[in-house]
Formats: sequence, C-alpha cells, structure tokens
Amino acid sequence: MTNKNLLPPRTLRIAKLIAAHMPHLTFAIWDISDFMPAFHNVRRNMVFVECEELARAEVMNVLAGNSEFGKCIIYTGERKPVSVNEDWAMAKSDEIRDVVVIIASKGPKEGEKLEGNARLPPIEYRLMDLLSYSLKGFLPITVEEATNALTWSLKTNKAVKITKLQRYAVRRYLGWYLDILLYRLTSNNHISIPVDPRYLNYGKRYYEAIMKVDAL
Repeated sequence: MTNKNLLPPRTLRIAKLIAAHMPHLTFAIWDISDFMPAFHNVRRNMVFVECEELARAEVMNVLAGNSEFGKCIIYTGERKPVSVNEDWAMAKSDEIRDVVVIIASKGPKEGEKLEGNARLPPIEYRLMDLLSYSLKGFLPITVEEATNALTWSLKTNKAVKITKLQRYAVRRYLGWYLDILLYRLTSNNHISIPVDPRYLNYGKRYYEAIMKVDAL
C-alpha cells in the first residue's frame, strides 16, 4: 500500500498513472516539495521520473495524453526548453504550469515502494541528484538553489545520513563538493550532526586548494 505521506497527492497520481499504463516498468519518482523552504526563487513544484532510456518516450506519451498532466511542461532531461528557463523559476504560482522531467536511469534499487514498480529514492539520493542535474543544466534551478536545498536539509533533517550521502555523492562524482560543503558548514557551526573526520579533512584540503587557485 502506498504511504500517502511520502509525496504530494498530485505527484502520487503521476506515479499511479504511469504504473497503470506501464505495469512492468521499474521507475523512480520524486519532486522538490520537501525542499521548498530552502529555495529563494522557485515557487512551483517539479516532478522527476527516472526510468530506462528506451521507456522515456512512452512515459512522455502517457503523461501528455492525460487530461490533468498533459497541461504540465513535460520534457526529457537532456536539455531544458526555453519554457522552463528562468521565467519558470521566477513566475508567480498562477502564471505557469508544473514541470515533469523524465530522466534516463537504470532504475531505482533503493527507496520506499509506491505504486506498481515505482519507488521514492532515499532523501540522500534526491539531494545529490538535484545538485547533479543542476550542474548538468537539466533544470531551471541553479546550482546555488540546489546547494541551498542540501544545506537546509543538513541543518534541519536529522534523517539525512551523512555516510550514505557521501557515498552517493562519490558515485555522482560530487564527493569533493560535498566534502567542501561539510567542512565549511562544520567550521562555521552551521550543522551539529556528527561528520566523519575524514570527510572534513578532505573538504579542508579541497577548499584550500581552490583558494590557492583563486589567488593566482
């Protein structure tokens, strides 16, 4: 049974729709609703559907053919169209539609089970993916906003596991970035959760190296 507290009802309806039309598809689905308090210039929700590359077009057709979600801006995570650039991030809530981004992925191996074969990735995965997608230019969300979401979660959410976050960051080639962030937050007493000293030592070394480059 779906835990209705995991995602907003509208996002859960997207999961249910895809699962009903593609019952054998394993996919992940999540949105940015959990991180809304951390954003400064993002006022609308954005939903991510992660599935096999070959299934992306069919997922798009399923959503586009639905009376409710066909009104969303639906696109694949290869590049963001003009319609979901800065205008989307800055628009008032009644001026522009929600966005659904379909990302090529091998499918979730972890996370809470939702509808059918859908899963909600762990929060650690969502935070690092948001940062990764921002860096790649998939989103109308800046790297600064994605970092704000990560920082805010580290400050407020005791459920975030640092070790799991760091391991996934390494898989995303962002271990160095997270180490620097943890080092800076800990040094400034902005987070009180325990952090492995190794991550802090790496973060200090990376940060000092960047400062030396900036001084050139």
